[in-house]
Amino acid sequence: MSRRRLVVGALLAVSSLVYAGNCVKNVMVGARVAKICPALLASTTERYANLQPFFGRMFEADAPRFQQMPDVIVGQVCTRLERELVWYRWNLLRKVKMDETWATRAELIAIIDRAAPTCVERMTRGIEGTEKLHLEIASASCPMLKTMRAALEARAHDASPWAVATQLERMVPSGAQVAERRGR
Repeated sequence: MSRRRLVVGALLAVSSLVYAGNCVKNVMVGARVAKICPALLASTTERYANLQPFFGRMFEADAPRFQQMPDVIVGQVCTRLERELVWYRWNLLRKVKMDETWATRAELIAIIDRAAPTCVERMTRGIEGTEKLHLEIASASCPMLKTMRAALEARAHDASPWAVATQLERMVPSGAQVAERRGR
């Protein structure tokens, strides 16, 4: 009987240590996400705010909806991670499905698909033929639609919340990482 108690006690001790390690990792990664996500969302929102005049021309009536792209790509993923990284949640060897945003992503892809065929026409509308530089800038901005579409099509892979946090960390612009380190 004492051998059985010893084995059960050892299993409980090992299980407790593994669970404690899981909890500590959740807290540590959660703290990183709490710093990463605001910086990433701010930089993405700032980039899209700078493009707002172009969005108005490219997407016309769909422009306000397209302005939600940073929240779809970053904001909703961060919200999901915050829910997954609660200290007590078991995340060891667990994968999280990140498909919550797919319907909104599909809607934004449809907006891009509608805008692509008439992009050059929309972007050059109102520019006189003598304004060659403005025409070149307007025409050069349309290939950006392919990049945006690719970003939306890149579905977040089912991965551990810890791995998704690491992926987000890689996306933070270097200036924001430096500022975040100084704030520590």
